[in-house]
Amino acid sequence: MKPMQTNLIEIFSSFQGEGPHVGEPMAFLRLQDCALSCRFCDTPASFERHARFRVEGPPQSGQFRYFPNPVEGAPLIDLLKPFAGQALSLTGGEPLQQADFLAAWLPRLRWSSPVLLETNGVLPAALAKVIDFVDIVSMDIKLPSVTGMRPYWKEHAEFLRIARAKEVYVKVVVSNPTDLSELKEAIALVEAEAPGVPFILQPVTPAGEVRERIPEERLKELYRFSKQHLEDVRVIPQVHPILGLL
Repeated sequence: MKPMQTNLIEIFSSFQGEGPHVGEPMAFLRLQDCALSCRFCDTPASFERHARFRVEGPPQSGQFRYFPNPVEGAPLIDLLKPFAGQALSLTGGEPLQQADFLAAWLPRLRWSSPVLLETNGVLPAALAKVIDFVDIVSMDIKLPSVTGMRPYWKEHAEFLRIARAKEVYVKVVVSNPTDLSELKEAIALVEAEAPGVPFILQPVTPAGEVRERIPEERLKELYRFSKQHLEDVRVIPQVHPILGLL
């Protein structure tokens, strides 16, 4: 694949369903590929190779046209023109796995509204390539007791150190088995690198291998624990599956 080509899953218009910008209308550019395998992943399509991607047209119509992968930078800009005037979310998958494309393409896009990067927060070197071209960073901190994967504390710390140059918030998916020692590690990381940023506890949405929601009392316990150390702690669930939105 050439540097100015990328593989997509879809382009569509909806409302932001996570974090402090929840409810804001946005265009979503969903890129292929993710190297992680969180047990609660709600986008299994990101692990597949897609010969084509879909584009909603007109925006918010729920109607789609299909185009071949990979797509080059200039045609992609043309495909996004009907979505102009609203924020653009770069999502996935993991967008930073295509950081070279984004670093070359985003300056040419000249998007007039904010560009939000939704990321798993484990690729600091890739973030450094694109940080100048995004406005908001939605950064995950992955707790092993929730994801079923190894810890990424070092990567998360380096990532947040770069991300704090822009508007950033940290999102931590929590479930009933959440290990308090891991949550404490995440809190300490944020305290050390960017103590004022919003710290979002996102109750796990049943998806992938996860079937049960976190009990109310357990969620309150995790909130109280976090609030003892950080000023801006919020509980915000995924809204789009509740409303049946993309």
